[in-house]
Amino acid sequence: MKNFYREILKSGRDVKVFAKEFGVTTQTVYSWKSGKSKPKTGHMHKMAKILKIDIDKIIDDFYI
Repeated sequence: MKNFYREILKSGRDVKVFAKEFGVTTQTVYSWKSGKSKPKTGHMHKMAKILKIDIDKIIDDFYI
């Protein structure tokens, strides 16, 4: 499971709530989780800020 997805769940949000707060569809979040697509760099920064985690954790999810 991707770290960002685990962090969504740890934050007490579900995918629907996170997607709405983030400004994307739930399908987009699931596409990121499955590896079908990757968030843009700006999205990664926003994701880290919302989830209150280090940006490196997000980058590692998608590029390592």
